[in-house]
Amino acid sequence: MESGLKPDGGFVDPEEFFKQSFGGDRFVDIIGEISIGRDMRDALGGNGEGDNVDESMLTDTEKAAREASKAASERERLAVREKRVQTLVQKLTHRLSLYVDNPATPETTSRFQTVVQLEADDLKTESYGVELLHAVGFTYSLKAKQYLGKQETLFGLGGYYHSMREKGYIFGETVSTLRSALDLQNSFTELQKAEEKGLDAEMRVKLEEQAALKGLQAIWKGSKLEVEGVLRDVCDRVLGDSNAPKPTLRRRAEALKIVGAIYESVRPDEPFTEGANTNRQSTDAGQRENPNRKSYSRA
Repeated sequence: MESGLKPDGGFVDPEEFFKQSFGGDRFVDIIGEISIGRDMRDALGGNGEGDNVDESMLTDTEKAAREASKAASERERLAVREKRVQTLVQKLTHRLSLYVDNPATPETTSRFQTVVQLEADDLKTESYGVELLHAVGFTYSLKAKQYLGKQETLFGLGGYYHSMREKGYIFGETVSTLRSALDLQNSFTELQKAEEKGLDAEMRVKLEEQAALKGLQAIWKGSKLEVEGVLRDVCDRVLGDSNAPKPTLRRRAEALKIVGAIYESVRPDEPFTEGANTNRQSTDAGQRENPNRKSYSRA
Protein backbone atom coordinates (compact mmCIF):
# COMPACT_ATOMS: atom_id res chain seq x y z
CA MET A 1 0.00 0.00 0.00
CA GLU A 2 1.08 3.59 -0.66
CA SER A 3 0.33 5.92 2.27
CA GLY A 4 -2.40 3.46 3.28
CA LEU A 5 -4.64 4.76 0.53
CA LYS A 6 -3.65 3.36 -2.84
CA PRO A 7 -3.87 -0.40 -3.62
CA ASP A 8 -0.57 -2.13 -4.37
CA GLY A 9 -1.62 -2.78 -7.97
CA GLY A 10 -2.86 0.78 -8.47
CA PHE A 11 -6.41 1.97 -9.04
CA VAL A 12 -8.62 0.63 -11.79
CA ASP A 13 -9.30 3.39 -14.33
CA PRO A 14 -12.77 4.58 -13.15
CA GLU A 15 -13.76 5.76 -16.64
CA GLU A 16 -13.10 2.32 -18.10
CA PHE A 17 -14.70 0.65 -15.08
CA PHE A 18 -17.95 2.59 -15.52
CA LYS A 19 -18.03 1.98 -19.24
CA GLN A 20 -17.66 -1.76 -18.78
CA SER A 21 -20.09 -1.84 -15.84
CA PHE A 22 -22.84 -0.07 -17.76
CA GLY A 23 -23.11 -1.36 -21.29
CA GLY A 24 -19.48 -1.84 -22.26
CA ASP A 25 -18.10 -0.70 -25.61
CA ARG A 26 -21.23 -1.79 -27.46
CA PHE A 27 -23.34 1.05 -26.04
CA VAL A 28 -20.86 3.87 -26.66
CA ASP A 29 -22.36 4.69 -30.07
CA ILE A 30 -25.80 4.96 -28.45
CA ILE A 31 -25.16 6.73 -25.13
CA GLY A 32 -21.57 7.96 -25.39
CA GLU A 33 -19.13 7.90 -22.47
CA ILE A 34 -20.78 8.20 -19.04
CA SER A 35 -19.25 11.26 -17.39
CA ILE A 36 -19.37 9.96 -13.79
CA GLY A 37 -16.41 7.69 -14.49
CA ARG A 38 -14.37 10.57 -15.91
CA ASP A 39 -15.25 12.75 -12.90
CA MET A 40 -14.11 10.03 -10.51
CA ARG A 41 -10.92 9.47 -12.51
CA ASP A 42 -10.12 13.18 -12.20
CA ALA A 43 -10.84 13.08 -8.47
CA LEU A 44 -8.54 10.10 -7.94
CA GLY A 45 -5.95 11.81 -10.09
CA GLY A 46 -5.94 14.78 -7.76
CA ASN A 47 -7.86 17.24 -9.94
CA GLY A 48 -10.27 17.85 -7.08
CA GLU A 49 -7.51 18.48 -4.56
CA GLY A 50 -8.28 21.37 -2.27
CA ASP A 51 -12.06 21.20 -2.62
CA ASN A 52 -12.43 20.93 1.17
CA VAL A 53 -10.20 23.90 1.97
CA ASP A 54 -11.68 26.43 4.39
CA GLU A 55 -12.15 29.48 2.14
CA SER A 56 -12.13 31.81 5.11
CA MET A 57 -8.42 31.01 5.46
CA LEU A 58 -7.65 32.00 1.86
CA THR A 59 -6.47 35.35 0.57
CA ASP A 60 -8.51 37.25 -2.02
CA THR A 61 -6.02 36.21 -4.70
CA GLU A 62 -6.29 32.56 -3.74
CA LYS A 63 -10.10 32.76 -3.73
CA ALA A 64 -10.09 34.35 -7.18
CA ALA A 65 -7.76 31.63 -8.46
CA ARG A 66 -10.04 28.90 -7.09
CA GLU A 67 -13.11 30.47 -8.68
CA ALA A 68 -11.30 30.78 -12.01
CA SER A 69 -10.26 27.13 -11.80
CA LYS A 70 -13.83 26.05 -11.05
CA ALA A 71 -15.16 28.11 -13.96
CA ALA A 72 -12.59 26.58 -16.29
CA SER A 73 -13.50 23.07 -15.15
CA GLU A 74 -17.19 23.78 -15.74
CA ARG A 75 -16.49 25.10 -19.26
CA GLU A 76 -14.47 21.99 -19.99
CA ARG A 77 -17.27 19.76 -18.69
CA LEU A 78 -19.85 21.52 -20.86
CA ALA A 79 -17.56 21.30 -23.89
CA VAL A 80 -17.12 17.56 -23.39
CA ARG A 81 -20.88 17.10 -23.08
CA GLU A 82 -21.53 19.18 -26.18
CA LYS A 83 -19.08 17.10 -28.19
CA ARG A 84 -20.75 13.95 -26.89
CA VAL A 85 -24.18 15.21 -27.94
CA GLN A 86 -22.97 16.24 -31.39
CA THR A 87 -21.36 12.85 -31.97
CA LEU A 88 -24.48 10.99 -30.85
CA VAL A 89 -26.69 13.17 -33.09
CA GLN A 90 -24.61 12.13 -36.10
CA LYS A 91 -24.68 8.46 -35.14
CA LEU A 92 -28.42 8.38 -34.41
CA THR A 93 -29.25 10.19 -37.66
CA HIS A 94 -27.18 7.62 -39.54
CA ARG A 95 -28.88 4.70 -37.79
CA LEU A 96 -32.35 6.07 -38.54
CA SER A 97 -31.43 6.57 -42.22
CA LEU A 98 -31.99 2.85 -42.84
CA TYR A 99 -35.68 3.68 -42.44
CA VAL A 100 -35.74 7.33 -43.49
CA ASP A 101 -33.85 6.96 -46.79
CA ASN A 102 -35.94 4.06 -48.06
CA PRO A 103 -39.48 4.03 -49.51
CA ALA A 104 -42.33 4.33 -47.01
CA THR A 105 -43.54 0.77 -47.46
CA PRO A 106 -44.42 -2.11 -45.11
CA GLU A 107 -41.33 -3.92 -46.39
CA THR A 108 -39.07 -1.06 -45.30
CA THR A 109 -40.69 -0.99 -41.86
CA SER A 110 -40.37 -4.76 -41.49
CA ARG A 111 -36.69 -4.79 -42.49
CA PHE A 112 -35.93 -1.93 -40.13
CA GLN A 113 -37.74 -3.64 -37.24
CA THR A 114 -35.80 -6.84 -37.87
CA VAL A 115 -32.44 -5.06 -37.84
CA VAL A 116 -33.29 -3.18 -34.61
CA GLN A 117 -34.60 -6.35 -32.92
CA LEU A 118 -31.42 -8.27 -33.76
CA GLU A 119 -29.36 -5.38 -32.41
CA ALA A 120 -31.40 -5.24 -29.20
CA ASP A 121 -31.15 -9.01 -28.66
CA ASP A 122 -27.38 -8.67 -28.92
CA LEU A 123 -27.06 -5.56 -26.73
CA LYS A 124 -29.17 -6.96 -23.90
CA THR A 125 -26.42 -9.46 -23.04
CA GLU A 126 -24.07 -6.62 -22.04
CA SER A 127 -23.71 -5.55 -18.41
CA TYR A 128 -26.88 -3.66 -17.48
CA GLY A 129 -27.87 -4.12 -21.11
CA VAL A 130 -31.58 -4.64 -20.50
CA GLU A 131 -31.83 -1.67 -18.14
CA LEU A 132 -29.96 0.59 -20.57
CA LEU A 133 -32.13 -0.49 -23.49
CA HIS A 134 -35.23 0.30 -21.45
CA ALA A 135 -33.85 3.75 -20.53
CA VAL A 136 -32.85 4.53 -24.12
CA GLY A 137 -36.10 3.11 -25.48
CA PHE A 138 -38.24 5.15 -23.12
CA THR A 139 -36.46 8.36 -24.09
CA TYR A 140 -36.67 7.60 -27.82
CA SER A 141 -40.35 6.72 -27.58
CA LEU A 142 -41.27 9.79 -25.56
CA LYS A 143 -39.41 12.17 -27.87
CA ALA A 144 -40.91 10.56 -30.98
CA LYS A 145 -44.41 10.81 -29.50
CA GLN A 146 -43.82 14.45 -28.59
CA TYR A 147 -42.89 15.29 -32.19
CA LEU A 148 -45.63 13.24 -33.81
CA GLY A 149 -48.19 14.50 -31.28
CA LYS A 150 -47.51 18.09 -32.30
CA GLN A 151 -48.07 17.17 -35.94
CA GLU A 152 -51.08 14.90 -35.60
CA THR A 153 -53.29 16.44 -32.90
CA LEU A 154 -55.34 19.63 -32.75
CA PHE A 155 -53.19 22.58 -31.64
CA GLY A 156 -50.37 20.09 -30.94
CA LEU A 157 -52.02 19.00 -27.69
CA GLY A 158 -50.60 15.48 -28.06
CA GLY A 159 -47.08 16.88 -27.97
CA TYR A 160 -47.96 19.01 -24.96
CA TYR A 161 -49.22 15.94 -23.09
CA HIS A 162 -45.98 14.05 -23.70
CA SER A 163 -43.92 17.12 -22.74
CA MET A 164 -45.70 17.26 -19.38
CA ARG A 165 -45.21 13.53 -18.97
CA GLU A 166 -41.49 14.01 -19.61
CA LYS A 167 -41.22 16.71 -16.94
CA GLY A 168 -43.00 14.49 -14.43
CA TYR A 169 -40.73 11.58 -15.27
CA ILE A 170 -37.56 13.67 -14.86
CA PHE A 171 -38.74 14.90 -11.46
CA GLY A 172 -39.57 11.36 -10.32
CA GLU A 173 -36.23 9.97 -11.47
CA THR A 174 -34.34 12.79 -9.77
CA VAL A 175 -36.11 12.12 -6.48
CA SER A 176 -35.45 8.38 -6.84
CA THR A 177 -31.74 9.03 -7.43
CA LEU A 178 -31.52 11.26 -4.36
CA ARG A 179 -33.25 8.62 -2.26
CA SER A 180 -30.72 6.02 -3.43
CA ALA A 181 -27.88 8.30 -2.42
CA LEU A 182 -29.42 8.84 1.03
CA ASP A 183 -29.97 5.08 1.39
CA LEU A 184 -26.30 4.53 0.60
CA GLN A 185 -25.26 7.14 3.14
CA ASN A 186 -27.41 5.43 5.79
CA SER A 187 -25.79 2.08 4.99
CA PHE A 188 -22.32 3.46 5.62
CA THR A 189 -23.54 5.10 8.84
CA GLU A 190 -24.93 1.77 10.04
CA LEU A 191 -21.66 0.04 9.14
CA GLN A 192 -19.65 2.63 11.04
CA LYS A 193 -21.86 2.31 14.15
CA ALA A 194 -21.63 -1.48 13.99
CA GLU A 195 -17.84 -1.30 13.81
CA GLU A 196 -17.74 0.97 16.85
CA LYS A 197 -19.83 -1.52 18.83
CA GLY A 198 -17.76 -4.44 17.58
CA LEU A 199 -19.00 -6.99 15.08
CA ASP A 200 -17.82 -10.38 13.90
CA ALA A 201 -16.24 -10.94 10.49
CA GLU A 202 -19.36 -12.53 9.01
CA MET A 203 -21.60 -9.60 9.91
CA ARG A 204 -18.99 -7.13 8.68
CA VAL A 205 -18.83 -8.85 5.28
CA LYS A 206 -22.62 -8.86 5.08
CA LEU A 207 -22.92 -5.15 5.85
CA GLU A 208 -20.10 -4.27 3.44
CA GLU A 209 -21.75 -6.28 0.67
CA GLN A 210 -25.07 -4.52 1.29
CA ALA A 211 -23.35 -1.13 1.19
CA ALA A 212 -21.50 -2.06 -2.01
CA LEU A 213 -24.73 -3.19 -3.66
CA LYS A 214 -26.55 -0.01 -2.69
CA GLY A 215 -23.53 1.96 -3.87
CA LEU A 216 -23.59 0.55 -7.38
CA GLN A 217 -27.37 0.88 -7.53
CA ALA A 218 -27.06 4.56 -6.60
CA ILE A 219 -24.35 5.01 -9.23
CA TRP A 220 -26.55 3.26 -11.79
CA LYS A 221 -29.45 5.60 -11.05
CA GLY A 222 -27.16 8.61 -11.36
CA SER A 223 -25.72 7.27 -14.61
CA LYS A 224 -29.20 6.56 -15.97
CA LEU A 225 -30.32 10.09 -15.15
CA GLU A 226 -27.29 11.47 -16.98
CA VAL A 227 -27.73 9.20 -20.01
CA GLU A 228 -31.40 10.08 -20.39
CA GLY A 229 -30.61 13.80 -20.14
CA VAL A 230 -28.02 13.55 -22.91
CA LEU A 231 -30.34 11.49 -25.11
CA ARG A 232 -33.16 13.99 -24.72
CA ASP A 233 -30.87 16.66 -26.14
CA VAL A 234 -29.76 14.30 -28.92
CA CYS A 235 -33.35 13.50 -29.93
CA ASP A 236 -34.36 17.16 -29.84
CA ARG A 237 -31.59 17.99 -32.30
CA VAL A 238 -32.27 15.02 -34.57
CA LEU A 239 -35.96 15.93 -34.76
CA GLY A 240 -35.37 19.68 -34.82
CA ASP A 241 -32.75 19.75 -37.56
CA SER A 242 -33.36 22.99 -39.47
CA ASN A 243 -31.46 21.62 -42.48
CA ALA A 244 -33.83 18.68 -42.94
CA PRO A 245 -37.25 19.00 -44.64
CA LYS A 246 -40.35 18.28 -42.57
CA PRO A 247 -41.12 14.94 -44.32
CA THR A 248 -37.63 13.75 -43.35
CA LEU A 249 -38.09 14.83 -39.74
CA ARG A 250 -41.39 13.01 -39.58
CA ARG A 251 -39.77 9.86 -40.93
CA ARG A 252 -37.04 10.19 -38.32
CA ALA A 253 -39.69 10.44 -35.61
CA GLU A 254 -41.41 7.32 -36.95
CA ALA A 255 -38.12 5.43 -36.99
CA LEU A 256 -37.25 6.66 -33.50
CA LYS A 257 -40.62 5.44 -32.25
CA ILE A 258 -39.98 2.00 -33.73
CA VAL A 259 -36.54 1.76 -32.13
CA GLY A 260 -37.90 2.94 -28.79
CA ALA A 261 -40.74 0.42 -28.76
CA ILE A 262 -38.39 -2.47 -29.54
CA TYR A 263 -35.84 -1.42 -26.92
CA GLU A 264 -38.54 -1.04 -24.28
CA SER A 265 -39.93 -4.50 -25.06
CA VAL A 266 -36.60 -6.28 -24.49
CA ARG A 267 -36.65 -8.87 -21.71
CA PRO A 268 -33.69 -10.69 -20.12
CA ASP A 269 -33.05 -14.30 -20.99
CA GLU A 270 -33.13 -15.12 -17.27
CA PRO A 271 -35.46 -13.36 -14.82
CA PHE A 272 -33.78 -10.79 -12.59
CA THR A 273 -34.50 -7.49 -10.91
CA GLU A 274 -32.72 -4.25 -11.69
CA GLY A 275 -29.17 -4.38 -10.36
CA ALA A 276 -29.50 -7.98 -9.15
CA ASN A 277 -26.24 -8.95 -10.83
CA THR A 278 -24.41 -5.94 -9.47
CA ASN A 279 -21.61 -7.79 -7.69
CA ARG A 280 -20.86 -10.04 -10.65
CA GLN A 281 -20.98 -7.16 -13.11
CA SER A 282 -18.73 -4.88 -11.10
CA THR A 283 -16.24 -7.70 -10.56
CA ASP A 284 -16.22 -8.62 -14.25
CA ALA A 285 -15.70 -4.99 -15.24
CA GLY A 286 -12.72 -4.65 -12.92
CA GLN A 287 -11.16 -7.84 -14.20
CA ARG A 288 -11.56 -6.75 -17.82
CA GLU A 289 -9.67 -3.54 -17.03
CA ASN A 290 -6.79 -5.27 -15.20
CA PRO A 291 -7.14 -8.67 -13.47
CA ASN A 292 -4.12 -7.93 -11.27
CA ARG A 293 -5.50 -4.72 -9.84
CA LYS A 294 -7.75 -4.17 -6.88
CA SER A 295 -10.96 -2.18 -6.91
CA TYR A 296 -10.60 1.59 -6.54
CA SER A 297 -13.38 1.66 -3.95
CA ARG A 298 -12.01 1.27 -0.43
CA ALA A 299 -8.46 0.13 0.24
